[in-house]
Amino acid sequence: MKSTRRTRPATLALTAMVLASSTASGRLPLGDFDRATRAREAILEMELGAARAILDGADPSDPALTLEQARLLIYDADCDGAAALLARSDLAATREGAALGDIARGCARGTAATVVVEDQERGVWVRLQDDDDRGFVPLIADVADRVRAVLAKDLGVELPRPLRIDLVRDQHTLAAHTGLPLEAAQTTGTVAVAKWGRVIMISPRATTRGYGWLDTLAHEMTHLALSRGTRDNAPLWLQEGVAKREEVRWREPDPFDDIPPVDAVALLGLEKGLGRPLDKLGPSIAMLPTAEEASVAFAEVASFIRYWANENGDEALPQLLVRLKEATEPGDVDRAIAAVSGTDLAGWDKRWRSWLSTTRRDVPQELLPWGDVPNRKEVAKRLRLGDLLDARGHHTAAATQLARAQTLAPHEALARSGLTAALLAAGERGSALPLVEKVEDVHNRVARWWTLHGLLHGGDGPEADRAYANGIALDPLDAKVACEEKLAPELPRDPLRAGICEMARRTPR
Repeated sequence: MKSTRRTRPATLALTAMVLASSTASGRLPLGDFDRATRAREAILEMELGAARAILDGADPSDPALTLEQARLLIYDADCDGAAALLARSDLAATREGAALGDIARGCARGTAATVVVEDQERGVWVRLQDDDDRGFVPLIADVADRVRAVLAKDLGVELPRPLRIDLVRDQHTLAAHTGLPLEAAQTTGTVAVAKWGRVIMISPRATTRGYGWLDTLAHEMTHLALSRGTRDNAPLWLQEGVAKREEVRWREPDPFDDIPPVDAVALLGLEKGLGRPLDKLGPSIAMLPTAEEASVAFAEVASFIRYWANENGDEALPQLLVRLKEATEPGDVDRAIAAVSGTDLAGWDKRWRSWLSTTRRDVPQELLPWGDVPNRKEVAKRLRLGDLLDARGHHTAAATQLARAQTLAPHEALARSGLTAALLAAGERGSALPLVEKVEDVHNRVARWWTLHGLLHGGDGPEADRAYANGIALDPLDAKVACEEKLAPELPRDPLRAGICEMARRTPR
């Protein structure tokens, strides 16, 4: 759940410098930079109607205005149109024109033969690279609508309608849409980016056991709200820290929301030398050298923002965003923080680190980014063998292998859920019950653990409903998870989850 961040020119002069780069025939004409800057600011605020009005009737020979027309088309999801404009030799010869051209062409390739599904009532527009993912759209629209309301309350920012979401097949397409280097996406495990006024995220179909796709959607929507609310002036630590805070506020709390505790990961990661100063994280957490450093960076910013927000109250973040909107130079960020909270970033960083040093350290090693599960290879072998035996109907033999894995890794949810399923299939319900009873017995999120917990311990009430919702939010293409352990043709009672169940049965990954 990571996002890159666009760099906004602070002055008209910088815009002029970008477009005045040399070409074989000489320098480009400077163009109407006042009008171009007003258009760009409207685009960054996602006020696309206002940007269209500003650019209406623009001289097509003006490179500054044409560049902003192309940017507007990218935000408007018309990548083919943007690519056509940016193919002009005068624009392609500039650094910004060339970069936008690469994005437009990559996006155009990735959106060829795509399908658009729009929920007009909720103001959500979803473009699918794979039509088999159509069953996700109603739940995406429902969650996006709920997230939009929470962001309006928490940040004072109302996201525009329609909210645009691209659901893509893989990290190659994600990189092509966004400009994030593919190697960086693969190194840090990036599954989504908020850029160009929309959320671009990988389909759960692309991953072996899914991922937290609904919380990821909320995380990336927060990035859009921060970009809109600050005219893209929010520094990276604020972007990522607030996004981590908001990604879970649209729903009821989950027992795993702070496992491992972000404060402990930040503290221990800093002590191990894996952390960085908040204002020295680089252009994107997704571009840090290792997954461990990225995890520590996320923990740092999440811990800091939680501390800062708790110290300053609910109104501090909306007030800070309003002040950042008018920032034009780096020092304005510190001045905005001090105006809202009484001291600058350096002062708050010192307070936070002092407080952080008093937090708990007793975290199991396997939960830390640099930690490892004991007996990992043996556990993996037993899990794989158990799954194969279970799939072939040898449930008792499968249970023997999975029990060995669960003994070696007693808190591993995958071992517990696999063993539970095998025992149930072998008719040993009594032995299966305790394996998925207490959430404190497991250290990681696994979709099947949740649905088996709902089946065996939730009854027909709210606890079962929460368990099934947690499962589908993690791995919606496992038919057992999506269908709440029901056999075909029985469907979940919730209509949104019933639709995903039908999709999972019809077109599994």
